[in-house]
This record gives sequence, structure tokens and C-alpha cells, in this order.
Amino acid sequence: MLNVRTTFAKTLMVAAFLAGTTVVSAQCRSFAKNKCVPDLAPFKFNESFNAAQLSPGEEAEVNLTFYSGQEYRVMVCAHPILGEVNWKLVDANNKIVFESLADNPKHTFDLKAASTVQMKVVVWVPGDSKGDMVHVGCVAIMMGFKE
Repeated sequence: MLNVRTTFAKTLMVAAFLAGTTVVSAQCRSFAKNKCVPDLAPFKFNESFNAAQLSPGEEAEVNLTFYSGQEYRVMVCAHPILGEVNWKLVDANNKIVFESLADNPKHTFDLKAASTVQMKVVVWVPGDSKGDMVHVGCVAIMMGFKE
């Protein structure tokens, strides 16, 4: 009987975690759609959604493909609770193509791909999470293109 209760309790905890993750993901998606997508204009959002819930001291990265001859806007949009975030765009050789730091923030970077390349966007939230209250917020990495 005890084993059944333990299994049930573990199953219930996993279900609660998954439900919470789905709600957070939906909230982050809603934030990005309503607050970030309009700032891509005049570029068209490519409908590829890349976001993470981050707190101070955390980092996320995503690989993006840029196709030859196409003009792009890369944008990092963070929830105001996080303040300004740091981000950079690096090529396959880890060479920095663009960097935005919190003390001199730039939310977008425009480029025209000379050839088809894959690059990585790395985002990190300044600070550390050792305080009493840890703030967690959505950070969306978005890409738009010109038609």
C-alpha cells in the first residue's frame, strides 16, 4: 500500500510540474507575440518561436539559419522584470558578429546573408540569483526577414 502511495505521489508531482511548464510556456509565447513581434517591423516574423524563462546569472542559446541573399533582423526581447539582458550573435567559428551588453543595449541587429550560414544567439541575464527574491522572466529570441 505504501509503494502505491509513493508512486501516486511521484506521478502527481510530475503531472503538476508538466502543467506548470505548459502554463509558463504559454505565458512566454503570449508575451513574445504581443510585446516583441511588433518591434520586428518592417521585417516579417518567421513564426519560429525561441524563448526561455531565465533568472539572473542564467544563459540560453539557440541556433539560427540565415539563407543566402536574404535580409534579416535578429531581436532579443526580455520581460521588464529582468532589466536589460546581454546577447551576442556568433558564427560557426565562435567569432562575435554582434554583441549587445546591458550597459549599452541594442535589441535588434540587421544583416544580409552573403551565403547560407548557421549562427548561434547566446543570451545571458546579468547578475546572480543569490538574493532572497529571484526574478524569473521570459527572454524571446526572434528572427524576421524582408519579403
